[in-house]
Amino acid sequence: MIPNKKLSIIVPNYKNEKYLERTLKSLIEQTYKNIEIVVVCDKPEEDCDKLVKSYIEKDNRIIYIKNDERKGKFKARIQGAQKATGDYIAFLDADNYASIDFYRNAINNAQTNNSEIVIGDIVYEQENGDKYVYNLMQLPLKKIEGKECFIKFFEQNGLNPFWNKIWNKIYAKEIFDKALNALQKFENDVNYTAEFVLSTMLFYYARKVTKIDNDNIFYIEHKKERDKDSVLQDADEVIKVFKILEDFFKKENISNEIASYTEEWKNFMYQKLKDDAEKANIRKQVESKLENFGTNHKEILDKNYFKCVKSVWNDNLEKIKRNLAREEIKYVSFDIFDTLVVRPFLNPTDLFSVVDKEFRKFTNNSTGMDFTKIRIFSEIQARVKKEKEDKKCQDITLDEIYETIEEEYHIEKDILDKTKQKEIEYEIRFCTKRYTGFELYEMALALGKKVICVSDMYLPKDVIEKILEKNGYNELSNVYVSSELKITKAHKDLFKYVLEKEGIEAKEMAHIGDNYVSDYENPKKLGIKAQHLPKASDVFQDKNVTHNLSAMLTKSLPMWRDNKNSLNFLGIRCMMGIVANRYFDNPYKTFNYTADFNADPYLIGYYTLGMYMLGLTKWMLDDMQGKDYKKIVFMARDGYLPIRCYDIMKKLYKNVPESDYLYISRKALVPITIQTKLDLYKLSEVINVTNHSPKDILKYIKDCITIKDKKAFEEICKQNKIKMDEDFKIIENFDKFISLVIDNLYDEEKQTRNLAKYKEYFNNIYQEHSATFDIGYSARPEMFLSNLLKKPIDTYFCNINHSEALRHAQIGGFKLKTFFDAKPTTTGHAYEMMLSALAPSCIGYDVEGEEVKPIFEKYENTYTVEFAMKTMQEAAEDFVRDVVDIFGEDIDVIYYQNYYISLPFMAYLNSSKEIDKMPFSSVIFEDNVGIGEPLKMVTNWTQDLSIRNQATMDNLFGIDNDITEFLGDNELIYNSTVDLKDRNKFVRLIYYTMFDRKTLSRRIGDICYKNKVLWAIYSKLKYKK
Repeated sequence: MIPNKKLSIIVPNYKNEKYLERTLKSLIEQTYKNIEIVVVCDKPEEDCDKLVKSYIEKDNRIIYIKNDERKGKFKARIQGAQKATGDYIAFLDADNYASIDFYRNAINNAQTNNSEIVIGDIVYEQENGDKYVYNLMQLPLKKIEGKECFIKFFEQNGLNPFWNKIWNKIYAKEIFDKALNALQKFENDVNYTAEFVLSTMLFYYARKVTKIDNDNIFYIEHKKERDKDSVLQDADEVIKVFKILEDFFKKENISNEIASYTEEWKNFMYQKLKDDAEKANIRKQVESKLENFGTNHKEILDKNYFKCVKSVWNDNLEKIKRNLAREEIKYVSFDIFDTLVVRPFLNPTDLFSVVDKEFRKFTNNSTGMDFTKIRIFSEIQARVKKEKEDKKCQDITLDEIYETIEEEYHIEKDILDKTKQKEIEYEIRFCTKRYTGFELYEMALALGKKVICVSDMYLPKDVIEKILEKNGYNELSNVYVSSELKITKAHKDLFKYVLEKEGIEAKEMAHIGDNYVSDYENPKKLGIKAQHLPKASDVFQDKNVTHNLSAMLTKSLPMWRDNKNSLNFLGIRCMMGIVANRYFDNPYKTFNYTADFNADPYLIGYYTLGMYMLGLTKWMLDDMQGKDYKKIVFMARDGYLPIRCYDIMKKLYKNVPESDYLYISRKALVPITIQTKLDLYKLSEVINVTNHSPKDILKYIKDCITIKDKKAFEEICKQNKIKMDEDFKIIENFDKFISLVIDNLYDEEKQTRNLAKYKEYFNNIYQEHSATFDIGYSARPEMFLSNLLKKPIDTYFCNINHSEALRHAQIGGFKLKTFFDAKPTTTGHAYEMMLSALAPSCIGYDVEGEEVKPIFEKYENTYTVEFAMKTMQEAAEDFVRDVVDIFGEDIDVIYYQNYYISLPFMAYLNSSKEIDKMPFSSVIFEDNVGIGEPLKMVTNWTQDLSIRNQATMDNLFGIDNDITEFLGDNELIYNSTVDLKDRNKFVRLIYYTMFDRKTLSRRIGDICYKNKVLWAIYSKLKYKK
């Protein structure tokens, strides 16, 4: 067991007696007992004083500090922390409280990982008792180390309460001690910014930060009224605090490094105070006071991003923990498989398909005799045979199963012995810790309970004990296995045996397991305090909980391919198992009751994007084996995630090309498209020239022109009615301009010299015989490069959009292969963003020096956009890495087809609900329809799906017969339950208004889409958050 280091919890209080008792009670009830509770009360009233003293009488771990004057939470927290004697400290406001296992879980995490800050999740509680979470705050956090600890906190600019709040964390006392001198400089100026200041300093001195997932701090939301004086005081405080803070950053030599974040924090504070001032009717006064505070007062469009989706909190795991913590429970019994350990399979029998590979080696079987079918059938036969021989025997052993195989199939015993040993090896190898089960196991031990295991399983007891030991279950009092005792939980007899053997009453034992009948109903009938911990894959497929999360793989849609057939492929089942085990390790994870993907960027990335990336990169690796490519060059920026996943997977392959990354874009390739002066007319094939001005075009072609007299050329253009600053608008104007360029500016010698430089540069990247990857779609860049280098550059695409890609491949003499046989419906901004680097685009190359160097445009993005994309991309990498780590060289038996492995990704892009698109809600396009407001990408995405007649999965599965009913161009009814085809528009309007508002809204949208102004108004009304 991990040593019980002491934790000091500081509780500042000022007139919060209404909630203080619940706070103290939650701390006393904690499963972690080595704590001290430091209550710091400012000017406590008599009732408060009595309350605290009454708790001191009950519990000697409470220290009471009374202040005769109001010092405020900031000083109270520092005062309490200075008094603390723990190795770790935590802060908990008097109107908040902790889940029962929060601090034990956090301390364990801190000591296991040597972390200096451990963060937990937040559950928001309304004054009526309703509890909910914000989905975009409920995300896994990887270990953060070094300076990154402070950057991760500071870069979010105040937008995410997960980072900002001081009380959902524990801290190593030593980092508080390091920060104390700096903190004391703020003491007279801090109230409004108390949490910000304390968090900033503690994160600055931290060198490792980790997170716990299953326990929470409950935050009581109060309606707060702000008066004029307090808002003005807060404005003064913010100015003073940032002055002290910036002096500190300057002293620590980090001012320049974090300057942009500091300005964003200032603007965050400015906007908050402006909102407060608006409510207090003193906006002008506050704006005047803060006029010189910061350089940016631009409205924060995504200020509510992290609160845009909320879900009712699932409290079932908390209930289980509270039941286990009850004093009358002396024993805690666990089921093993799918409770304490999990396998990367949807079905337990899927393991036999991996064993089949070894069985074929042992038998030299080239005809494909299927061990999986043999193994499943023989187990059934062994059970039937055993029941006939001994009616009292309730279970069989692994040996008996293999004896039946020998009898039924006459396979040599030595082959079966080797196969049986391989099955045991694979069971031990593939069984991994279920972290929620392990958490409950450790909690039971910490509470002094005796912990045992009770399992219905054919494996030998010694094998099961090896599996348990491998996964850290080293302090079990006993392990009861049905194959050894010949009695089962399914018949309740194994529970009866355990109670008698241990000499306890049923009410003294709790049992936890995944099987609703064997692990919950049966022990409950005996009086055992049973707790149900559902199997992760059962939750994944439970429509009542996760809605359509797995539906695209488990149900056939009303279209031309049989999606349900995906379950016939081992690879799909394994991937579903891996996703389920990762995401639903805690089967009671809060899942939004209207969403299909929980509006969770990590789930979207791990599941949908992860499976797609695995399929895409494995497809390339399989195809490239034996082709002697020197390199596979991934084109920026769409090749960013594919190259990262390729590099993870390629370690499983021999003789595959090394990867390289090429900074490139359509704009950057303009110079190499121009081989002769007449090629200048081809620019219209590469860029949308009608949206560019002559000045823009001259920038693109600077490498093949020389401007000796700029004014003279502009005069020539003017005489030909071409204005240098105006867009061409029509192609004829562009052609006229190019004619003038050829006659006056084209420099063939310069172009030849620069083309030679480009050729050398790209030849160095595409060494010898190399291939390239790009997302798609036209193959024009690959054609230009192949022509420049005088060698074919074989190309891998996700998809193509039209036949010109095949034409370009033919012209360039290279092979073109696509992952998709046909274009997916949506391949737009969301699709490309999920694959692309969060980095500036290459807009050209500097050829003036001896080496060609990429030129990048200015890069700007918001924190929330980067948060969503990084979360998705890192999750996708996690999935690919998990599959590689779990299966290793056995990945070759994880069979699937490309269509099925891409289904979750396509379902998300084409059929996700608006709530599941919310991770993208902060992606903003510039105003392009003249309404004076920016357009959300989600709006554009929904518009695109609408005109392509796409439906949500609810609508797809809710229609019994035809998927669509067409009433005209782009008029698609998703929810029609009556025949309206021959009804007039007025009748249809009444019907939709009364019975089908969703279709009415969509139909109005379709009509509005035909007019840009109407569409802009409609979008603003429908999608504005």
